Amino acid sequence: MLRIAIVDDETTIREGLAKMIGKESDRFFIAGTFANGQEALDFIDTSEIDVVVTDIRMPLVDGLELIGELKRRRPDIRCIIMSGFTDFEYARQALRYSAVDYLLKPINKKQLFSLLHDLEQEREASLGKRRQLRSGLLVSYLKSEPSLCPKLPELTLPLPCFAVMVLKGSDTEALRSSVGLLHRQPDNRFDTVDTGDTGIVLVCYYENPPEPGDIAALADRLRQFPHPGIVQVGASPGYGDPASLSRAYAEAKRACDRGMYGSESWSCHIYNREDFGQEPQVVELFSGAREGLIQPMQVLNLQQSSHRLELLFDELRQVRASRESLLLLCRLVMEAPGAELPEWGKIFDSAYMKQMEEELAACLTFDELKDRFLDEFSKALQQIRSARLGQGGKSVEIVKKWIAEHYDQPAELVHLASMVYLTPSYLSKLFKHETGMTITDYMIEIRIKRAKQLLTHSNEMKIHEVGSEVGYPDPAYFNKLFKRVVGITPNEYKKISQSS
Repeated sequence: MLRIAIVDDETTIREGLAKMIGKESDRFFIAGTFANGQEALDFIDTSEIDVVVTDIRMPLVDGLELIGELKRRRPDIRCIIMSGFTDFEYARQALRYSAVDYLLKPINKKQLFSLLHDLEQEREASLGKRRQLRSGLLVSYLKSEPSLCPKLPELTLPLPCFAVMVLKGSDTEALRSSVGLLHRQPDNRFDTVDTGDTGIVLVCYYENPPEPGDIAALADRLRQFPHPGIVQVGASPGYGDPASLSRAYAEAKRACDRGMYGSESWSCHIYNREDFGQEPQVVELFSGAREGLIQPMQVLNLQQSSHRLELLFDELRQVRASRESLLLLCRLVMEAPGAELPEWGKIFDSAYMKQMEEELAACLTFDELKDRFLDEFSKALQQIRSARLGQGGKSVEIVKKWIAEHYDQPAELVHLASMVYLTPSYLSKLFKHETGMTITDYMIEIRIKRAKQLLTHSNEMKIHEVGSEVGYPDPAYFNKLFKRVVGITPNEYKKISQSS
């Protein structure tokens, strides 16, 4: 938007010109009209002006003095001179002061509007380049630790003070469109920054340290546009040092997350330390609850697993934890079954976990995020449970068959459990239930039975060779174990069996 000041000592001319320009385009904003150069200078000292349209002959400070002073104080302001035919030499002098152009009175509207449109496009192009350069630096400052900011290129902000605002909504495109419309309104100074995170990030600029009401006012102006569904706005307090941008960004995100716990379709929260407090220690919270969660997961008790997870989420609800803390809990819970349920990694592989986390991050309410996660978690447990039920008693038979075929090899419980997609503890319980003996006792029974066969039919094999053949390379241990199970030593058994 082009901010224009009109300076002419004739009231009818300056007011008529202001009205005519204002009707031409919503991209032209008449910031003020003034009867002489001094009034204009007093106003410009404390205001944002892009273009000054001024007459030459005026009392106190005339047009030539005005543009000369502007060239010294505010060289960025463009000037257009209005003059009568007899003032042509004055106009020529004004051009030497870097005036953009001069217009003869009476003003030709087409010529004036063409000139203003060119200036507006020129200003937008210049601002666009500056914003683009500044935006790249803003991303670095927003996402870096404050201690690293001195190592970054120097960042100069448009105004001395700033606050960071984060916006999230059901319809991101509608929200982004509203931000664009807001940007075109006068007195809304902010940059839209693409940080790569969910949400729309604004860095809002202020001449003086903003009060909470000043920050909320921008959100109120945004609210005038229609937005379907939910809109959540969070903002940091005001700061003056660009090194505080990362802190302000973290505070704005947390303030935005506060909207997850309300029932309103529109929410706006401004961060303050007293109301928000410390973030919960999610890792410690999960560690304390892990054992109670693992036990029902091991036996695929869906109802109890969901209940334990509900309790964890409720603790975070009570302290109104940030979205980041909620996602951390989900991540820890998703990783926990990996060591307990061999099938888990096939369901929740890294690609699926990444996709799920992105979907959870897009949830706008606490209940939506919690329900979405619990639903996916329960589905995974149910999938494993159904597969195991379908497999039924086959698990024990598969283990028994492996032992019969590999009796001479070490039988690690973890390995056997992974073969049938069970936890070691669950396999042990299931095996004992179906066979009446432990896996270790079953392995001993199979080995001793094979040893008896070798002792009976293999005259050439020595006792220690038989022991090694059935998985007991230590002769002393083999003799002791054989006698405990059979009641006599291997040598005695060999003599008896071969003499009968």
